[in-house]
Amino acid sequence: MARKARPPDLIMTIDFGGSLTKAIFADASLNENLLLMEPEVISVPYSAIAAHEETKLGNPDPVDAAWLEVDGQCYAVGYLARSKFHGNPGLSSLKYERAFPKTLAAVWVAAQSLELKRKFNVALAILMPSGEYESGKQLHEMLQEGLKNFETPTGRVSANLTHFDCKPEGGGIYMMSRQQLGSSGGRKTIAVVMVGYRNASVLLSERGQVTQRKTSNLGFIKMVEQVEGRISGLPSTPQLASAIAASGVKVESRYLEPLSMSSIQETRTEEVDRLAEVIKSCRDEYALALRSWLREVLPRQTNLDLAVLCGGTAEYMRAELEEHFAYTEVNWNADIQIPDHLYSEELGTRLCDAYGIYVYFKGVIASALSTASTATALASSG
Repeated sequence: MARKARPPDLIMTIDFGGSLTKAIFADASLNENLLLMEPEVISVPYSAIAAHEETKLGNPDPVDAAWLEVDGQCYAVGYLARSKFHGNPGLSSLKYERAFPKTLAAVWVAAQSLELKRKFNVALAILMPSGEYESGKQLHEMLQEGLKNFETPTGRVSANLTHFDCKPEGGGIYMMSRQQLGSSGGRKTIAVVMVGYRNASVLLSERGQVTQRKTSNLGFIKMVEQVEGRISGLPSTPQLASAIAASGVKVESRYLEPLSMSSIQETRTEEVDRLAEVIKSCRDEYALALRSWLREVLPRQTNLDLAVLCGGTAEYMRAELEEHFAYTEVNWNADIQIPDHLYSEELGTRLCDAYGIYVYFKGVIASALSTASTATALASSG
């Protein structure tokens, strides 16, 4: 009797956000889990990692203790990189360069969660900025080799990459949107507009085919940097960004109060009021810049049938974006509903792209396994 093709031990999709690495992973039975890691990664000497291991106290979760050594290079990733080795999110670096160690670290963390042995099969789907999408082939080659042999806090790992896919950011939203539209989507002109922490990007699909991929640096961080440029003495960029996002469209002062440095109440109030005014001004300027860029990449002559809006910053700029696309039909996040077991109040809809590519990718794997099983059965019968 012919044996059925065996599914991977680990299926994982990863979205390397500028503020957070978001991943969905599952075992061979498709029991799904959510993985969130800080975006920091830094190259460090192995001696520094060895010293850390010798002197650390406690037993942190793998997600907070991720490091790896591969091809003679050592990296700290996520919370460990941020808290111990002064890592940075690398917002000015190419994502694919940092995606390599981040992916290895995420695979190790997921493998620990699923209690996999040191040798296992893994399938990976990754979202990259539109401007770096062509680097997917290079990243694939790096991962194919790197996964075979890398050192971690729990020892050597040897993972076999059985399936790989790379899509531009917004690709998960696009796949789900096309699926929902069915055959009618093949005749429509659709733009997926993703505005995140680091980038703003557009995927344009005409008659069922993506014809344009555009990206810019007009993510949320651009507005945060404007605020930093106008007020001195502000806290770290991540802390400022979180406060601005929490303050919302109305810029509620209570979320800004922890940023004040003065010990005098009257001065603190003045500082917060000043910061709120600067944020409102910078938000208006950011909105103008974002809309100007969108007019350039999606002129009215494009004759859009549908604009699919997504990304955490898009939600923050909801009113401005809906006004900008008032001339066409607007949809948010391809109506994706995150299952309760993956939903995070902190993330909200920011997981939609990763979840969309996960749903698509597990379908690709199922199809490939079915084809392989059929071929095996035919060979056996012959």
